[in-house]
Amino acid sequence: MPRSTAISRQSRSTATREALYQAGLRRFASDGWRTARIRDIVGDAGQGNDSAINYHFGGRLGLLEDVLLRGVLRMEDERRADLQRWASSTPDLAEIVRAVVSPLADLLDDDEGRCTLRVIAQVGALAEVGRTVTGGPVADTALQDQLEMLVSAATARCGRELAGHRVRQLIVMLTAELAVRACDAPEAGPAHREYVADLVDWLAGGLARPAPR
Repeated sequence: MPRSTAISRQSRSTATREALYQAGLRRFASDGWRTARIRDIVGDAGQGNDSAINYHFGGRLGLLEDVLLRGVLRMEDERRADLQRWASSTPDLAEIVRAVVSPLADLLDDDEGRCTLRVIAQVGALAEVGRTVTGGPVADTALQDQLEMLVSAATARCGRELAGHRVRQLIVMLTAELAVRACDAPEAGPAHREYVADLVDWLAGGLARPAPR
């Protein structure tokens, strides 16, 4: 096979995979990742073979994992920069919350990010600090490191067990709230900077509470 033909086929395969990804992302956001029809995704991508999702992603779950991983990696540089900055100055709990929340909230800036937030919220309720949070697309990322730091910072306020539970609550509430915001018109509600600052204050305040007597 001529080299130019092989490159052309690879280019078409890459383009097909990206078209399926974008179509799947939007269908997962609007219809739910469990209930979106593969036939609709394939059709939206301009493809005629329902097996295309299996070929490129290994199935529905593989496509979901790709969506989550791409979202996590999109935030990685900003999160790594915060971790490097903290190497010389230990952050307080509120600063760690800001660093967790802000890159995620910045996904609101474009349509792909907003769809990604709506998909992330569908699995946020399944997060379990120490298991789900440290596996899958979060494993070995800056977000994992930040979440572990958040648990440690909250532990000083309420103990390890309750701190882990509260960070799980934070994940559930944060992902659900951002998904709602992602469904609104971009100009709706408070300005982005004000919205994020208020969200950080609210979540940090909840984590900082002492353990109930």
